[in-house]
Amino acid sequence: MSLKRISEREDVFARHYQYGDEAVLAVDLGVDGDAAVDVLDDVAIVVVDDDEASGQFEFDLPDSGAEVFITNGVLSIEVEQ
Repeated sequence: MSLKRISEREDVFARHYQYGDEAVLAVDLGVDGDAAVDVLDDVAIVVVDDDEASGQFEFDLPDSGAEVFITNGVLSIEVEQ
């Protein structure tokens, strides 16, 4: 597992996990408000609308299919390798 801060906010971190033939990027967006994700070609675009902060994050995706979803303010990107 690796941990990386991806925002100026101290409560937003990304974690990378490797499980055999699957890689998972989990990002705790640190929001209590709305968060949505759209996938356009090979980019996941996350829009956050929260009382404390609003913003947009972009994540490059690999050429092969990736599953992208948000649950309880945590963005997950799963890729089979």
